[in-house]
Amino acid sequence: MTAASDQVGAVPVRSVRRKVGLIAVVVVLLALPWLAGRIVAGATVLEGLGIAGPRPFAPAVERQPGTLAGISVDRYAPASADDELVGGARRAILLVPGATPSGRDDRRVVAIAEALARAGRVVVVPELEVYGEDLVPADIDRLVVLIGALAAVHGPVVIAGVSFGASLGLVAAADPQVAGEVALVATFGGYADLAGVVQAATTGVSLVGDQRIPWDPHPRALDVVREQLLGLLEADDRGQVQAALASRSDPADLPTELRAMHDLLVAEDPTQTMALVERAPPVVRDRIDAVSPARAGADLSVPVVALHAADDPVIPYGELARLDAVIGEVEPLTLVSFDHVGIEADGHRWWVTVRDLWQTTRFVDRMLRASR
Repeated sequence: MTAASDQVGAVPVRSVRRKVGLIAVVVVLLALPWLAGRIVAGATVLEGLGIAGPRPFAPAVERQPGTLAGISVDRYAPASADDELVGGARRAILLVPGATPSGRDDRRVVAIAEALARAGRVVVVPELEVYGEDLVPADIDRLVVLIGALAAVHGPVVIAGVSFGASLGLVAAADPQVAGEVALVATFGGYADLAGVVQAATTGVSLVGDQRIPWDPHPRALDVVREQLLGLLEADDRGQVQAALASRSDPADLPTELRAMHDLLVAEDPTQTMALVERAPPVVRDRIDAVSPARAGADLSVPVVALHAADDPVIPYGELARLDAVIGEVEPLTLVSFDHVGIEADGHRWWVTVRDLWQTTRFVDRMLRASR
């Protein structure tokens, strides 16, 4: 062997190795921030789901009840943050839960808020009427006020919405009053159109463009839909529709709008739903429009990352496709081993659960990056 055997063409092997080594170091250095971010996001996911290991480098978190812009809230922040409710230079996440009897004290809400705060964010959880299964425009107004108050101190806000709260958060983010004040909306198990939820609850199918997406709902899903919509009617009108639903009277005898309401709640053909909504009493149409992102927030220009379980029994999975179809910048993510907003690993291959945890980590990573 001669010295020439230590060459590749005219380039010495040692020189090639040195260059490859330098390139590898550069790649690793460039990847470190991304990798560190995913590690923090993954730890946040595990803690939020209640399956966390230790987080030795995460700060302790304090929960501080108080008011912000006249609205009752809980503020979660690293113990080192400013003691003022909106103080400190950290970015803020507005966490908007869905229906839960325990409200802000729900253990899952507390776990999620604490996990996000331990990632170095200020997390604010407001008092809302949606906790009692009431979808009201007043909650959207509250969110708009809070977004403005938080953005004034912390800069653009990340909205993290869960279930019904996710949809209210989307509508609030589209309000012209908060233009430029929302960095990202992250939704988990939300709906795009409340009329779409009605469609799937009554017929078992979501129609989204040319797609027919079947849905196997929770046994109480139809009851909740009926309670929400009938509760908007005056007592006498509600009684007439309820009597017809119970077959104690002929629906043909109902006034036109109440007949449409009755037919909407018993429809078996999903192609009829949207037309029946348009013929329903104005109070029903107006409420559906007001709390539906696809109707009230169709001009939303804020980035959206949307997570949804394929077997969600509370909000139809078809609403993820609808959200992607009607709102501009959406990154849809699907989960398989979750039910509504909780993990159900039993009955699934381990790698399916791991993949879902990775999807959830991507979701949280987007939130944390948008709130840096």
